Amino acid sequence: MLLLDRNNEPTSTVYYLAASIYDYLKTHNSIDASNLYQKITADFISRKVNYDFFLMALDFLYLMDRVAVDKKGDLHVH
Repeated sequence: MLLLDRNNEPTSTVYYLAASIYDYLKTHNSIDASNLYQKITADFISRKVNYDFFLMALDFLYLMDRVAVDKKGDLHVH
């Protein structure tokens, strides 16, 4: 079951951010987390994103086996 906070906008949730990150990574594969954060906040979402939420979204994608990290630290979509 997916629980959403009623006091938050749907676009301000970890799930939305994870979906946005996944969509960005599908077209821009092999990017490290710091560059991905800059690109997501500047180009893709166009607003400031809490870095903790960003990390939770990456963790969510990793736990769902949607992204992998190589030895250099770059993220890749499965």
